[in-house]
Order: sequence, then C-alpha cells, then structure tokens
Amino acid sequence: MRKRIFIFCVTVMLLTGCSKKTNEIIDGPTAVEQPGNNELIKEEVTKTLVADPSKFHFVADWLTESKVIYVEKVNGHYQVNSFDFESGQTDTLYEDESIIIDLLIHPSKKYLLLHTSDNAASATIKIVTMDGAVQDEVIVASTELAIEWNDTDPSLILLTAFHQDWTFDLFIYNGKVESLDLLAIEDPFPKWLGEDKIAVGYVEGHVLDGGEIHTYEPLTKKWGQLDISGVVYFDTYEDTLLVVRINGDKDAHYTIMGQDGMISSEWTMPVISNYSEWVIPDVEWGSSETVFIPAPDEGGQLDELLSPYRLIRVIEGRQDVVADDITAGVLRCSPSGQKCLTGYSAEKLIDIKKKTQTTWLTFPE
Repeated sequence: MRKRIFIFCVTVMLLTGCSKKTNEIIDGPTAVEQPGNNELIKEEVTKTLVADPSKFHFVADWLTESKVIYVEKVNGHYQVNSFDFESGQTDTLYEDESIIIDLLIHPSKKYLLLHTSDNAASATIKIVTMDGAVQDEVIVASTELAIEWNDTDPSLILLTAFHQDWTFDLFIYNGKVESLDLLAIEDPFPKWLGEDKIAVGYVEGHVLDGGEIHTYEPLTKKWGQLDISGVVYFDTYEDTLLVVRINGDKDAHYTIMGQDGMISSEWTMPVISNYSEWVIPDVEWGSSETVFIPAPDEGGQLDELLSPYRLIRVIEGRQDVVADDITAGVLRCSPSGQKCLTGYSAEKLIDIKKKTQTTWLTFPE
C-alpha cells in the first residue's frame, strides 16, 4: 500500500454566521375549502427555488424537516447554502475557494463534511460546524475518494483513496486524537457498524453469487464473521445491518439484523441485473426499522426494463408504495421520513403522507 499522506488540523473561522440571500421564489398553494365546511384548511406552503444553471452545483441533503443544503458557485467561490421550503429563504452557511466535490451532513445535524480539492492528485476533507467554523481538516493523496462517516461519532471517518492505477489505500481518521492510520482491509467500501466496528464485504467467487460479511474492530484489531452468505449488497445504519441476497425465485431477499446477527425483519422485492452483476439501488434509512428503496414493479435485465421505478417505504418488513414512476437517481429523505427528494438533480419533492410528487427546483432555459 502507498503510504504517502498529508495531514494537518486547524480550527479557524472562515465564515461566521449566515448571510441572507435573495432568490426567485415561487409560492405553492396556501389553502383549500372543503365541501360543506366554511372553514379554510391550511395546507403546507411549498416554495420553489429557481436556480441559475451556470452557478448551481448540487443538492446535498436535508438539514431539518423544512430545509435542504445545496452548493453553488458564485463569484469564483463555492457556497454551501440552505433553502427553506416553508419560507423560501436561502442562507449561506459556508464559503470556500476550493471546488466542493461532495458534502455530507452528519445525522446529529451538528456538522458538515466537505470533500474539496484544488488539484487532481489530492483531496481535502473539512469538518465544518453549522456556524461556519472549520473544526478539522485532513489532506489525502488520491485521484478519487470514497467517504464513510460514522453515524454516532462524527470524529470517526473511513477514507478510501484511489490512485491512477486503481489501487487504493484505506484510512481511518480519528479527529479526537488527530490520527490518520492505514487499515489492512481489502474491501474498498466498508461500512461502520456501530461506533467501534466495521462491516467488510468479502467475495471469494463471482459477484453474482455474493459473499460474506466480516467485521473488524480498529481498537482491538479483532476480526469476526457474521453467519450469513450469498450477500450481493449491504448497508448499515448505526449498529443495524441490511443485507440483500438472491433467493431461488431470483428475487432480492432483504434482511435487517443487529450486530449479533439477530434478524428483525425480512422481505423480498424484484431484482434487476446487467448480466455481470445484480443492480441493487442504494437504500435510504429512516430508522433502524424503516428504509426507502427505489424498485421496479417487475425484475429482469436492465436493458429490457419496461416498468418504471417506484419508491417503496418498508417499515418492519411491510412494504408501501409511496410514489410511482420516479427517477432512479438521487434519493434523500427528511429526518422524520415524511418527505423525500428524488430525480437526477434531487429536483422532485415527494410528500410521503399525501403520496404526491412536485418539482421544487427549476432551471430557467
């Protein structure tokens, strides 16, 4: 493994507070009158953001039940902005001279993780507080970077640094002691499983046949293995693990379990393949027993797929279709799971309770 790394930590205030911005905002409906009832029943007002396509960069995620974070480039600087669906107000939370490649919001909603870069040979990770202060900063030599942020402890980050020849180095960064250490793990995309364990996928044969889930504890350097095989996809939420296997009927069999392997729920869904591998959409967690999954109505080959993707909410194994005909691109759901963003640019807003889909982000021609 290559061991050339660069690391430093700073605590500086790049931008304090929030600056209000003016954007073109379009109001949605405010009230309706029910038949036989003279009282007006107020509906939620959903504002629409009209973005400049020459400045807009991407939508990151939800900050609160009514606010989302997005990034745009203004006057040569990359701005981290928030947009409030209820008031239409936009605020600038942080500004950076470097390109913001990606932005993660910690589940605690107290920190932002920015993946920035000034050149093609290195990446800079910045941990920023909600008042715009850079709390931590680490630079890693890489051409591509994968990031896995611990759900419960924001000081713990897994960084997979890919190089031009597609070899990679896997690092664990601990912000509490300001350490960046190499991990001897062969899976470039491991997942945190709780605060002190890492779930690692291990495939010995063909990827269509799936593999095993091993666990690793960085503090004790102890390895373990879950009693499960044939795993073609897995994801984690805090100390909960979701795995997907392909059953005898060629359906995707989903299982949610704890660290100890105790199963809490199971269900099956249609599955798509592209001949060489299974195409499993990433899940969006609402809680340890609630996930949102884009899924087709029927399985088959990807290039022969006729049915559109639907958004399925699964609670304790029970499936509920909350939206039909969605774009299988971005999926970001609010903290309560009552609203979700979908679409290539996260431009669609789905109201889970009403099962309606509207466009909140538009780009003028």
